[in-house]
Amino acid sequence: MSRKTIHYQICGLDYIYLRVPVAKTKDGEEYIDLPMDTIDKTIAKHLIENKIPIRGAEVIFLRKSLGMSLNDWAKKFGMSAAGVLKWEKSKDNRLSRVNEAAVRALCAELLKVNLKGTWSELVADSFTPKKLSLKIDDAA
Repeated sequence: MSRKTIHYQICGLDYIYLRVPVAKTKDGEEYIDLPMDTIDKTIAKHLIENKIPIRGAEVIFLRKSLGMSLNDWAKKFGMSAAGVLKWEKSKDNRLSRVNEAAVRALCAELLKVNLKGTWSELVADSFTPKKLSLKIDDAA
């Protein structure tokens, strides 16, 4: 099996590039030889652990990668689905620092990512990367 770097735009985050195992069908078409869930959870963990700023686009990706409906996600934050939808519709706008910390803390808990409960662990200082390259193996 070979590995290939692909621009993984299907996740809705245009800066994600993955180095993944690829296989071929009998007809010679290449496909990523990993479950989608493994890919999405690995990207989500990386976003949380590496303090990538949380914008509306990341909220959509994180919510969907965790398999949560808009209503379920909103309930976790004690807010309405309309409030979350407002975040999601503003795909390029970063959440407030307090909301970013809340999203990061919830995702860390659900993804079993160990973060310190300090402000500096929960809020990103940097900008959204232009390119984020990840190597994904068989295990997430």
